[in-house]
Amino acid sequence: MRVLLLASPVVQPDFDRIARIPDLGLVSLAAAVDDLCEVHVADLHGIRDPDGFVRRHANRYDLIGLTAMSFQYARALELARIAKDAGAEVVIGGYHPTLFYREIGSSSDLMLVDYIVRGEGEMTFRELVSALIKGSPLDDVLGLSYRSGSEMKHNPPRPLLAPEEIEMPNRDARLITDGFYAFDVPVDSVETSRGCTQGCKFCSINSMYGRSFRKFEIKRVIEDIQDAEEHGAGSIFFPDDNITLDVKRLEAICDAIIDAGLTHLRYKTQASASGIASSERLVKKMGEAGFDGVFLGVESASKRNLQFFGKGRMSDHAERAVRYLHDNDIIVSTGLIGGNPDDTAEDIWANFHLARQLKVDFPIFYINTPYPKTPMREELERMGLITNNDFRLYDGLHANVRTKHLSAAEVQYITWEMNARYYNWEWFKYNKVKRLYPRWFAREALRLAPMYAKRKLELLLRIKSRKDLFLEDLARGELCKGVA
Repeated sequence: MRVLLLASPVVQPDFDRIARIPDLGLVSLAAAVDDLCEVHVADLHGIRDPDGFVRRHANRYDLIGLTAMSFQYARALELARIAKDAGAEVVIGGYHPTLFYREIGSSSDLMLVDYIVRGEGEMTFRELVSALIKGSPLDDVLGLSYRSGSEMKHNPPRPLLAPEEIEMPNRDARLITDGFYAFDVPVDSVETSRGCTQGCKFCSINSMYGRSFRKFEIKRVIEDIQDAEEHGAGSIFFPDDNITLDVKRLEAICDAIIDAGLTHLRYKTQASASGIASSERLVKKMGEAGFDGVFLGVESASKRNLQFFGKGRMSDHAERAVRYLHDNDIIVSTGLIGGNPDDTAEDIWANFHLARQLKVDFPIFYINTPYPKTPMREELERMGLITNNDFRLYDGLHANVRTKHLSAAEVQYITWEMNARYYNWEWFKYNKVKRLYPRWFAREALRLAPMYAKRKLELLLRIKSRKDLFLEDLARGELCKGVA
């Protein structure tokens, strides 16, 4: 049996300009079945013609797997159709299929999908592949939905795996190995834990893993880093759901990196502001280990909105967290969410002023998004504030909600303006990127300078208005481009 696993060609453009990271989940799935079958993985967002790639390869495989978040799902169906036309069976997984498996099973999508692997996929996928090879019944495979005639049958869910049951990723399975970077350094992912015990209302993690926090042995983490380096990585991204839930453990990981002589690599992760702010010693150790980038979930300047998100007092910790990180030469990116039920224009702009006050290197001004099956969506539905149900636009950058004071179009424009105004001369003076990644920074400046100059001239000569430039960016989906 031959299996091909595909990562979506659709990505969030705000992140892709800084880092393009190969899919970790699929090489973990590949490791779960590589003793049973021939398995390959392809990250389609790293190539120019993903449809052509699938057409050229699909007829060589018996089973083709696709993973999708909500904004990637429609594109996944297009690729599933190509796979089906080539005679392969199709299995889908990831957040959207896990949360929407019943809706998929009762829709016309059913004819493009043979199997759905729900939740954590390694063991379910292994048992599916084993059963297909043996011709065994599928009704005992926990966590699996499968097509039977004109309907989809849904087996009971699978309990979470113990960390020791999860194999090391099989990076040798990748068909595409070039085009992945963080700034200008080849990058790969290594996970140290899975899950989060917090209950943020906008997040889908709890629907995947429940409120759990499972830790891989630090020895395995180090071996995984070494394997990633052997496969060409000079930078490592830790995609843990909440790596700072155990601050002492993160410090121990830093010690292990130092002891293993791996400080020449560059490490990046996402973290909570409260976790980072809780320990200056931790952040100092992160700097010594080679960390040079952290995405902080600050979320909002408004305490009212933080309570609405279920985030507690997150912004109270933001100033200290950013200071600790900058003191240790670590680039800070933040997520700040506007477009919440009670937001006025001033409330949304407060996120801009907070980012400027903190001297954040890369703020991402997100828009509150009613992701499927989250408590947030239920509340927004009850309030009648959801304006769009096209999941292709559920990427955090498009306005799919209105507030009690602003239309969705107004929320969209204000958020675009914030991105347009942030990267000015003041930002140029204080950002750490130009020193840590001077080649990337110079190349990016040279790439963007002609566009910025053209736009400035158009505004000066009144050939176009700021609203015209906004509409151009909106049409292209380039909502983080800015003006100058």
